[in-house]
This record gives sequence, C-alpha cells and structure tokens, in this order.
Amino acid sequence: MPERVHSLAASELLSRVFAREIAEGELEPLIGRGVRIGVNDARLSFAVGFDGRRFHPESGPVDLTVTGSVYDFLLLVTGREDPDTLFFHRHLAMEGDTALGVYVKNFLASVDPATLPLGHLLHPALQRCVELYERTA
Repeated sequence: MPERVHSLAASELLSRVFAREIAEGELEPLIGRGVRIGVNDARLSFAVGFDGRRFHPESGPVDLTVTGSVYDFLLLVTGREDPDTLFFHRHLAMEGDTALGVYVKNFLASVDPATLPLGHLLHPALQRCVELYERTA
C-alpha cells in the first residue's frame, strides 16, 4: 500500500490514542512539524504532522525520520527496552531535527500504556507480540 494510506491510518490512530495528551497541550512542540516512521523489515513507512488539534498525513518534507525494525519498535512501545539504549545501539536511527527526536522519544517514554484508550487491552497484546517474535526469531 502507498505511504499515504499508512499515513492516514497512523494519523487517525495517533489522534485517538493521544486525545487526552492533545487536549492537555502536551504535544504543542509538534505543531507544524512532520515526523516519518520507517519500519525497515516490514517495508512500512508513514509520515504525520500535527496542527495542535489532531495528527494528519504529511506529504511534504519532514523534520524528523525514525527508522527501525518491527521488533525494535515493539520493544520501545512496550517499555521492554529503554529508548536511549535502542538509539545508542543503533537499533533505532534518527535523522533530521534531533531536538525534536529527543522530545518525541521522551514523550513516548513518559506515556503509561494503561492510561491510553484501550491500553488495558493493547499493552498485553503488544507484550505477546514481543514474546512471539522472540520465540520465533
């Protein structure tokens, strides 16, 4: 599927998942900025921007690109691995505005998955994905 489709789905998902954080102004540093996420082994890429109210697909140049494998992103979102370790060991790579990258990394590290919509279901499912990957890889 084209990146635009992935970007549209990702922007809708992020807008819903982080609705509370958006309402509380926690994502203001992202206003007018574009971020691309590339999942190398899944050949998946999406780019999103933020206008202060919601995420939207970003079709132009972005300020930050973060790339890694499915496993590395699963480790990041489940909290199984410290984000600094993933970047230091070059499991995740960052290109572009590193200050923005540090903000995004710190924001994601500060989010408690249990407080997210359906977090009580999502976090255990992601944990099972990590375990499955580790058993089969």
